[in-house]
Parts: sequence; C-alpha cells; structure tokens
Amino acid sequence: MQDKDPIEERYRNAFSGFETPPPEQAWERIRKVIQPRVVKEGRTAVFKSRLAGLARSRNLYPLLASAAMILLIIIIWASYSNKHSIRGHAYAGETRICRGTAYLFKVYDRTKPLDTVKLIQSVPVDNNGYYQFSGLVHGSYMIRINPLPGTEITRNFMPSFYDQDSATAEVNLIKIDGEDPTVDIHLVPR
Repeated sequence: MQDKDPIEERYRNAFSGFETPPPEQAWERIRKVIQPRVVKEGRTAVFKSRLAGLARSRNLYPLLASAAMILLIIIIWASYSNKHSIRGHAYAGETRICRGTAYLFKVYDRTKPLDTVKLIQSVPVDNNGYYQFSGLVHGSYMIRINPLPGTEITRNFMPSFYDQDSATAEVNLIKIDGEDPTVDIHLVPR
C-alpha cells in the first residue's frame, strides 16, 4: 500500500523548486479539479435522470397528449353518467297550458317526506306545455306547475303537483332510480 498518492507526489515535485511553500488550500483546490468527489446518488437523483431521459424522447409528447385526452374523456363521462332529467307536459283539463313555471323539489327523508322538501330548480313551461329539469341525481322529487298569472287557466285551474287528485296537499313522489322519467301533470280544477 502506498503512503502517498501519485498526484500528491507530482504536486510536491512541481512546487519543490520554490522557496516559499504553496498556500494551504492550493492542494485541495487542485484535488477537486483533478479528482472530483464522487457523490452517491439517491432515489430522487435516479428518478430525475430517468425523467430527463424520457423528456428527450420523441414519443413523450404524443404519449402525454394521448393520456390527457383519455383523462378528459373519463372526466366528462363521469360527470354525465349519474345525471338524469325529468321532462313532460302540463295540462289544464285536456289542453296543454300555454305558459307557466315548473318547480322541482327534492325530498330528502323517506319517512317524513313533506318535512324535508327543498326547492331545487324552476324552469319555464313553453307554449306547448313542455318543461324539462336536467342534471338530477338519484332520489325522490316533487313537481309543481304554476300557470302564468292572469290567464283564463288560473281562473279555472289551480297550481298543482304531479298526480294531485284534489285541492288537498296529497302529492305523489317521482323517483329516479335508473331511467329518466317522463311526467305529465294535470292541473286540478277549482
């Protein structure tokens, strides 16, 4: 085993002709240039080097674009897959009402449905008596139709809920379990 490093020996021979010894840090500076310290790479350094190699690849950008497109399609599908709609027509007697407003209420409790009702949406009823609520999740709902105030329909018919038989507050619930229901509502005569 050698006591002295061959580079250190060359260093001493190179500076032996000088009368003054070299500065104290000179040997360390020369050693750093000639023999750089080997640093053991950690897991993050290995990951970064592999990622840098992948970034130089020609297939990276098409791969990332394809992955982004697939992710976008999955997000759109998931956002619309559990959404439903309720549509139908509103009638006053045997004729469709010309205009009005349809109100959608969500029922949250199954045992006491009328105590847990909350207004979710309101949509206009068009000239053909058609209405539609969209973006609904599974659950129980109630729909109320109010004809346009001041029309002849309001003199003969009162605002009514779906499947309401009389002026009492008995209301049937509309349940959304799988398919989108089509619900026709007949206003109750006065």
